[in-house]
Amino acid sequence: MTRWQRVLVLMLAMAMLAFAVGAGCSERTPRAAEPAVVFDAARAWADLETQVAMGFRVPGTPTHREVRDWLADQLRATGATVMLQPFSHELGGSTVQMWNIIAEIPGHGPAPRERVLLAAHWDTRPTADKDPDPAKRDQPIPGANDGASGVAVLLEIARQLQAHPISRDVQVVLFDGEDYGPGLEDMLLGSAHYARNLPEQKPDWGILLDMIGDTDLAIPREPYSEQHAKAVNDRVFAAARRLGYLRTAGMPGFVDAPGAYMITDDHVPLNEVGIPTVDLIDFDYPYWHTLADTPAKCSRESLRIVGMVVLSAIQAE
Repeated sequence: MTRWQRVLVLMLAMAMLAFAVGAGCSERTPRAAEPAVVFDAARAWADLETQVAMGFRVPGTPTHREVRDWLADQLRATGATVMLQPFSHELGGSTVQMWNIIAEIPGHGPAPRERVLLAAHWDTRPTADKDPDPAKRDQPIPGANDGASGVAVLLEIARQLQAHPISRDVQVVLFDGEDYGPGLEDMLLGSAHYARNLPEQKPDWGILLDMIGDTDLAIPREPYSEQHAKAVNDRVFAAARRLGYLRTAGMPGFVDAPGAYMITDDHVPLNEVGIPTVDLIDFDYPYWHTLADTPAKCSRESLRIVGMVVLSAIQAE
């Protein structure tokens, strides 16, 4: 082999090596992806405690309006466009004013984008009708888990979506009047009003958070959700599995099995108007509608698990 032949062989070998390395790098280089899932549980926990410390969020009270303004300010601070959706309800001969709080968080990428609804209720029950002490049943509940937990998770999700926009548009709605009562005919008021007055661009699907902060967290596939929004449920539980948050012995998390109760909650009016929405709820909560529904019965770890799963679910293809 002549010197020039040896040079030619060497050049060809080098070219083939460069091509192979380049191809290998190309295969290993990930495609443009959604941001990593991050959730600040300490900040969410502070939001839960703040809501409870401000007082009972009972419609018609001064504290209710103060908390409304605080929540709207927290959402505006994320950069979201926030509006109040007022409505009123007649009960016992008097009119009670209520407000849904709606925040719009645009995604990135070309339009039209898929639109996701994330919801929770921000009001608290006026009466502790399940309290073991009958003498206390006419008092309002603190609502640490029943209301404040879901709201706290959504406030932190809104902050994360500001810092790390995703490809979907997200509408966060905090419903009022979910727990007003005493009977079901005087509950789910905010979600029913929203469903009757849908935005011009209706959400494609949704996730509702209700009672997701208790220390012994076990969130199953709620049966109404499974019946009317199974694809969304599958998305959520796939995220829980992917992140390792399926419940194990002694550890809080999601239970990938049907729940024991079909829950009538804010997701019902949404499904009825064609927004497939699931209810993430741990209804096996012994302090439900009692004066013992306090932060001491909740866990920042539960908030973190739910927040991480929801963020992952809304990013997944």
